[in-house]
Amino acid sequence: MTLQEMQRKLMAIKDQGFIPSLRRGSTGIGYTLETLLGVAENNIPIPDIGGRVEIKTIRRDSQSLITLFTFNRGVWHIPQKELIERYGYWDKKGRRALKNTVFYDRPIAQGIALDVDEQKHTIHLVDVGSGEPLATWDVFVIVGKFMSKLSRLLLVFADRRREGGQEFFHYDEAYLLTEPSPRAFLNAFRGSVIGIDIRMHLKDNGAVRNRGTGFRIAEKDLIGLYDRRRKLI
Repeated sequence: MTLQEMQRKLMAIKDQGFIPSLRRGSTGIGYTLETLLGVAENNIPIPDIGGRVEIKTIRRDSQSLITLFTFNRGVWHIPQKELIERYGYWDKKGRRALKNTVFYDRPIAQGIALDVDEQKHTIHLVDVGSGEPLATWDVFVIVGKFMSKLSRLLLVFADRRREGGQEFFHYDEAYLLTEPSPRAFLNAFRGSVIGIDIRMHLKDNGAVRNRGTGFRIAEKDLIGLYDRRRKLI
């Protein structure tokens, strides 16, 4: 499918007005649009169209956070087990756990915060009291990770309404986003738009279970991470 063909299909979908969701639940908005576009559903982190474009569909009134990607390799300054023991809490299953989303300028109750070094282009997870760095991410590595997954993004917004328990979508705005920006990433961290989601706990045998440290952003704020934005509808 060429970009021109996609644009024509999006315009035709917009002209249909509110369309009933083809699936219940949070994934209905994406599944319905992909079905209308004739795109096979794809839930793995590779492009959806022609090996080049990923589709993201967003309810315009949504406040949901999405995970852009996870990145742990080589970032920790202390062992993860020590991190959980020092800063963790007891979860509902009686496990020592550390599961929090941390935003810049919003320290969490466990005494952890984010710091951004614009000179070195790095992001640090630090101890609030001592300033000790607990983990460090290179901004350009992060952007490289993001670009490898979402270098071209078709972002589609939809209004929604409910009738008799059925959700309907009106897909009425769409952008092709390219050129993710390192500066926009730093600004997003500074503005508490992107957060780092820590998701780990200690298993019964004392080993660490880490589900991946995720970089999260509100769906509606994705558009601000790109330098080039082409409006399609």
